[in-house]
Amino acid sequence: MVAVVGVVGGVLFSKLDSFLAPNRPCHNSLWISILAFHEALVRKPRDPLVVATFALAVYLGGDLPLAVDIGQSINRQHDAGFAELLEPRMRGKKGLLAEVKDLAISMRQALTEMTDEYYVANAMAKIPQAPSSDLVFIPLQAYLKVLKLIERVQHGKKEIGYEPKSDGNIDYHNLANGTPAEVRNLFTLVVFDTIYPPNLEKEDDSSRR
Repeated sequence: MVAVVGVVGGVLFSKLDSFLAPNRPCHNSLWISILAFHEALVRKPRDPLVVATFALAVYLGGDLPLAVDIGQSINRQHDAGFAELLEPRMRGKKGLLAEVKDLAISMRQALTEMTDEYYVANAMAKIPQAPSSDLVFIPLQAYLKVLKLIERVQHGKKEIGYEPKSDGNIDYHNLANGTPAEVRNLFTLVVFDTIYPPNLEKEDDSSRR
């Protein structure tokens, strides 16, 4: 599989990059999470509320019922310029929960294909400029970290003993080491800043005055 980094993908990685620097690194599992997440959206665009609720569930360590409760209270204006985001529509709690789980399944499939040597080789062969290689570029440890993140949301059960970050500060030492709370916190920040840009909210507030 060769991931297609579309408009929303470019913004996701740009947002992530804005949090990082040579002296503020992150674990490679965060980059892989963002890539698999975006690939899932390219394959099947989603309602922004589904995307936001998924990100909340990631932040909460898989506590999907709580994520759905919080997600249903979101009334912010999303960035309508992304082809990967559908127009919002009303849905019940069960419907939202089911769609979030479906996004998790799609992200898991994308992640699996990113580590499949045969699949990657076939996809690369379709690009004339691509180098000939049988390498799979995702380390097993990083794959397992991302898989665990996805499975918690897919099964809708909070990881035992997991506590999400309660402040907005980023501990870059823990982020570089792949501490789950740090990785999930920044994943969610990046997703929210992408689909609900702060400047868009300011413009919306100004138009109401």
